[in-house]
Amino acid sequence: MELPGVGPKTAAVVMAFALGMPAFPVDTHIHRVSKRLGLIEEKTTADAAHEIMERQVRPELRFQLHMQMITHGRQICKARRPLCGECPLSADCPSSTV
Repeated sequence: MELPGVGPKTAAVVMAFALGMPAFPVDTHIHRVSKRLGLIEEKTTADAAHEIMERQVRPELRFQLHMQMITHGRQICKARRPLCGECPLSADCPSSTV
């Protein structure tokens, strides 16, 4: 079923937050962090990233990982000035500047 104007992110947000279903919404923070960590390719769109992350992350971990990646993207892995020196993932991150 498709609804005009409702894409994968909106559908996943409703499923995860309103219905408590195991969905993995990909917002700008998750998209950026996923690229920097090498979980998805640089040219991967947010819609494609949604499908990839849904396949890669076990259903019971999706909501918690979603929330943690958003927090990480907002506080550490910022768009313009990532704080790689404070990042607990910097040793394993291909994009780290440390």
